[in-house]
Amino acid sequence: MWLRLLTIAALALGFASPVAAQIELFRDDPVIVAAYENRPDDVRELMVRRSSTTRTDSDGKTALIWGAIQGSYDAIEVLLEFQTRTDVVDELGNGALYYAAGNGHYEVVELLLEADKVIDRENLDGRTPLMHAAEKSQADIASLLIERGADFNHTDFTGRSVLDVARNGRSRALIKTLEAAGAR
Repeated sequence: MWLRLLTIAALALGFASPVAAQIELFRDDPVIVAAYENRPDDVRELMVRRSSTTRTDSDGKTALIWGAIQGSYDAIEVLLEFQTRTDVVDELGNGALYYAAGNGHYEVVELLLEADKVIDRENLDGRTPLMHAAEKSQADIASLLIERGADFNHTDFTGRSVLDVARNGRSRALIKTLEAAGAR
């Protein structure tokens, strides 16, 4: 059990290989593996065979979420072509847009914004994709989210605003972007 938790944490931080992820985390879900490894042809083949896109791993992460974590643009494009639900969240309440924004996958964020119109979906802590981008100092993605209508004055359940989170990240560009937008 502890090994599995460590593997999940390492994957989220980008320390484990896709092979280790496939063995320890994904077990036998080929759609999750194909999305994680950005193999769009395999995803398409599985979708034609009517494989499930809502099946999750032990933390509630779907193929779309794992694709967003990895920045698997091509695989995500295929998943969305087959009407994959974008509103599914993991056990922490985080969706694909949240992970793509925090991990700096600009093109994936653009793709997900076209498919999912809920830009300010809160996780269990009341944090949004914009807050995650601010936390990870992803200034370009934060600008994109603001441009597309993200609430830059949103506060999480502790009362911290997007600007507060950005100040902790110490990205001057992001702080200036938020202040220029009118964040407080």
